[in-house]
This record gives sequence, C-alpha cells and structure tokens, in this order.
Amino acid sequence: MASGLAGRWAAAAAAVIAALALVIWLGIYRRVNAPVNRELTAAAQDGRVPENARALQTRWDSVITARFTLQGIALAALCGVLALP
Repeated sequence: MASGLAGRWAAAAAAVIAALALVIWLGIYRRVNAPVNRELTAAAQDGRVPENARALQTRWDSVITARFTLQGIALAALCGVLALP
C-alpha cells in the first residue's frame, strides 16, 4: 500500500502478488497440514504411532510442491518490491 501511495505501481503490484501467494499458502496449510500436525502431535504426546501414519504422510506430501511454489512466488515478489522502481 505504501508503494502505491508513493506511485511505485510495479512494486505495489508485486506486494499484492506476494500477499496473495501467502494467503493461498495459509489456506492450504490450514486445510491440509494443520489437521495432520494436530493428529501427529497428539499421537506423539500419547507415545504412540498413529495407525494411519502412512496416509497422514501421503496427505502432507500431496501439497508440499504447491506450498513450496507459493513461498517461492512470494519471495520473488517481495524481492521485486525492493528492486522495482
């Protein structure tokens, strides 16, 4: 927003892209990874291995590429905020 107010429209657009990428990343995390984390944490605190551990790992792995890509986009966009006029 500050970039936009300063007339740095390219930097403002990059900031919006970064924010959107991180919001999407957070949505994926909350929908897929957080429940897996909760279940694995509860199992670890109880000193047991969950019966569906392999399924939990598969579910976690199913979104790792998307999360990595979104973080990369956000990082590149934030670098753009710094570099763009």
